[in-house]
Amino acid sequence: MEQAHRAIKDLILTVQLRPGEQLDDIQLAAALGFSRTPVREALFQLGSDGLVTVGTRGGFMVRPLDLFDVGQLFEAHVVVARSTARLLAVRATDADLADLDTATKAVNAAIARRHPASIAATNAQLHRREAEAARNEHLKRLAWSVFDQGQRLAFLCFGGDTTQYDDELDEHFTRVTHDHEEFLDAIRSRDPDRAEDVAARHVRLFRTRTLSFLSTTPVEGLRLDTELVSEPADVWRQVPRS
Repeated sequence: MEQAHRAIKDLILTVQLRPGEQLDDIQLAAALGFSRTPVREALFQLGSDGLVTVGTRGGFMVRPLDLFDVGQLFEAHVVVARSTARLLAVRATDADLADLDTATKAVNAAIARRHPASIAATNAQLHRREAEAARNEHLKRLAWSVFDQGQRLAFLCFGGDTTQYDDELDEHFTRVTHDHEEFLDAIRSRDPDRAEDVAARHVRLFRTRTLSFLSTTPVEGLRLDTELVSEPADVWRQVPRS
């Protein structure tokens, strides 16, 4: 079941199975080379993961996305990012820092190659490593769920081969690179306040770019007939320091 779960999850996160797409367990099993039983078990598990909707009669569908859901995702993301940053600053070991440095360089390399799919994948992997290094299993499970949805959104918006680079997108990725480097420096310096502020700023950067993209580009698989949840100041504001 684990292999089937990983294979189907990868198809969902890379939007090869699009939001709202109906899933036929028999066809999936044949396409992936598994028997039907582990595929059905994997689909039920993906339902628990929040990536698949399970119907009352046992049907399966890739969980749809709409603007309200995207808004709630970013609210959760910034809360997770703040908490993870503070724990990382006090708990990260030298080995963790080396791993995070390697993961950060992988994102930078993908950005330098201008390869959107690799950027989305390596960026998600970096943030998963951060959640692991924070050493809180409850927070990690929440963080990984948020990062899964964030990776899917990034692929949906920026991961296609037709992504057009312009000055605005280049500037966005320049800021992404800067945030990653500054965040790692804050962790090395054992500065939880600075790490938290950079983490929140980084999530807001992703949110701003995503909404800018969605306002000008129709995206298959994303419903635009719902309102985006408002941006609460108490979630996004920089925390005052005494």
